[in-house]
Amino acid sequence: MQFAYAYANHHDLELYRTPADVRRAVRDGDLVRLRPNGHYTLHRVSYPYVTPTTRTFVERLAAEYHQACGAPLEITSAVRPTRRQPANSSPLSVHPAGIALDLHRPAGACLVWLRHALLTLESARVVDATEERHPAHFHVIVFGAPYRRFLASR
Repeated sequence: MQFAYAYANHHDLELYRTPADVRRAVRDGDLVRLRPNGHYTLHRVSYPYVTPTTRTFVERLAAEYHQACGAPLEITSAVRPTRRQPANSSPLSVHPAGIALDLHRPAGACLVWLRHALLTLESARVVDATEERHPAHFHVIVFGAPYRRFLASR
């Protein structure tokens, strides 16, 4: 958490405080809408917006997940304004910056696949992924500049 929060501060990422701040960021192009497709769905996502690089991450991971699992990846959270964070959130959360998202925790072979994919990206230092238990989900932070360099190197 501390590293991600420091990353957001170092890269001057705004932590959006209110829904109006999120709408302004979308208007300005700092945040973009997640648009479900055959590869991923949104489940009860109040603010379906992330940074452009985070959306690229979602689209790529979801396409690979769908191919491996035969089902769409389920996103359960994206940007959350600081004034709309749940009671159990950390004051160091980077959800308000649009670089974090939550993924539904699948079962069986799809769980194994997702864990492996996230650990591989984490070892490349382009994401930080945490498997949380209550509720069961993956909390993923996408580090924009390293992820873009990672994609360019492929």
